Amino acid sequence: MSQYVLLKHLRVQNANAIASPFTFGFPAVTAFMGLAHALQRHLNPTADPDELLIRGVGIASHAFTMQDHQENYSRTLRLTANPLDKDGNRPSFVEEGRCHLTVSLVLEVDNLPDGRPLERLLAQFEPLLLARCKLAGGDILSVGAVQTLKDDKASLRCVMPSYVLMERRELMQEAMANGQDALDALHGFLQIRHTSERIKEGEDKATWHSQRARSGWLVPIATGFHALTEAGVAEQQRDSDTPHRFAESLVTLGEFVMPYRLDNLAALVWRYRHDGDFYTCTQQSRAAS
Repeated sequence: MSQYVLLKHLRVQNANAIASPFTFGFPAVTAFMGLAHALQRHLNPTADPDELLIRGVGIASHAFTMQDHQENYSRTLRLTANPLDKDGNRPSFVEEGRCHLTVSLVLEVDNLPDGRPLERLLAQFEPLLLARCKLAGGDILSVGAVQTLKDDKASLRCVMPSYVLMERRELMQEAMANGQDALDALHGFLQIRHTSERIKEGEDKATWHSQRARSGWLVPIATGFHALTEAGVAEQQRDSDTPHRFAESLVTLGEFVMPYRLDNLAALVWRYRHDGDFYTCTQQSRAAS
């Protein structure tokens, strides 16, 4: 049976909001999975199968502030002004999108100890997060609490009030089965359609209605990578012992929902899945993955 550790109210500053080459907003799921991977490598550096293993991450968002400027229908990113160089010119910089957010993470883990060893293990999380970890490249400013949870509906109260990020790729699959390509399907669910209804015949007055293709808070979300090349050796790769592949982002639909709509903690957990050239994060059951 799965065990769960709650990292409550992580307050993050200047996280990367460019989740893919053509979307910006809430950080990619891979960023949260990467944090969990980093924690496991600190707590279990030898990957001992009898020690702590983190299998997945549930994401609950309490607050999100995009660092951008909106004027009418136009939005632009707020970029940093770097110091002038020795000649008094503005140096070049990489355009980046940043956001501030507060999230709670539910870690699905194996091999949690009991008693005093458990207390010592939980006490290690906060200093690790504050001093040695980043979330989506952002600084973790504070950690509310670290505690264990049971896999039941009552435990969902511990992440309220929030919106949990759920996978809705089945909507994309349905649209693509009906003949749409992936990008058209994504746009179709995100766009807002405005229609008018004439109030009275012979008059030029109308009532306007706005609606999406489907109800719910649907968002584009990056969930993994698709390999473009075979695994091999690349020049200047960081790890010379690990095969390298060039890859592109995978973007699908996600939905922010209130936790009370779920039945247990397992429903909100994202897990790694490798299938051929696809390296994805999914919310399918552990048995299926």
